[in-house]
Amino acid sequence: MPTPERKYIEARVKTASREELIIIVYDVLIQSAQKAVETLRESPNDIQTIHDNLRRAQQAVATLMGALNFEIGGDLSKNLFRMYEFWHHELVMANMEKSPTRVARLLPDFKEFRLTWAEANRQWRTMQRADGTTGVTAGGGFMALG
Repeated sequence: MPTPERKYIEARVKTASREELIIIVYDVLIQSAQKAVETLRESPNDIQTIHDNLRRAQQAVATLMGALNFEIGGDLSKNLFRMYEFWHHELVMANMEKSPTRVARLLPDFKEFRLTWAEANRQWRTMQRADGTTGVTAGGGFMALG
């Protein structure tokens, strides 16, 4: 039976815009990485929990990579892809080495990118309201940023 938290997340995902989904993915990334660091430090023998959290974080990064639109985003999308590749590599290595340090040093970047994305989303919504438009433009709006 789904937990109330799971039901909330499912409802949030089903009703979110494309831009808001990116914020949700960042939330999953941050939460999974934080849990992995905590478990690595407090219960280093709990290999399965560590692995599950790091895999969830890796999947979140892979989702961010897949959300990029290189036709619209150009160099920005390419640079983000390279950053996401680095993050993914570090999470894989942290999982192999069981290194909390590798994950912990990524967390500030995860949080900063999430804040930046949330602010871009807020500004995008403000522009849409000012222009009297709703939804993303045919060109994909700022989804090119991923």
